[in-house]
Amino acid sequence: MQDGASVLFEVVKVRGKGMALVCDQEIKPGGFVCQYTGEVISLEAYRCREQVLKGALNGYGMAVGTDEVIDARNVGDVARFANHSCSPNCVVERWEVNGEICCAFYATRHIEVGGEITIGYGRGNTKSKVRKLFSLVGCSCPQFPTSYTDV
Repeated sequence: MQDGASVLFEVVKVRGKGMALVCDQEIKPGGFVCQYTGEVISLEAYRCREQVLKGALNGYGMAVGTDEVIDARNVGDVARFANHSCSPNCVVERWEVNGEICCAFYATRHIEVGGEITIGYGRGNTKSKVRKLFSLVGCSCPQFPTSYTDV
């Protein structure tokens, strides 16, 4: 894994989605996109935080194990704005660097300048046991029209 982001991004508002992460440069398949950063807490602590914030559109938690979550709500970078797609252009991989849990996004296909960075929330990342936790977030993909309540 690389340190920090090597690709430049812009966070933009997208109708029907809220905020979205788009790249300002081309990304090749297999290329490092960015690191998902935040506070590593227990799943129980994350669930307590979600209960306190019920009704707010958030869902910045990334499960990185059976009882560990990276919560990017207050301490995080642009990766937290990556939206769901049933056909994502990035995969999330879990790493440990000097004993610290990290997640990174890697491109699964070519991404053009201005392309939105997407991941599969809870689907497609089962091999690495990394999944995005979310609440009150709906999928607008035609092949998977549902609302998530996975916390």
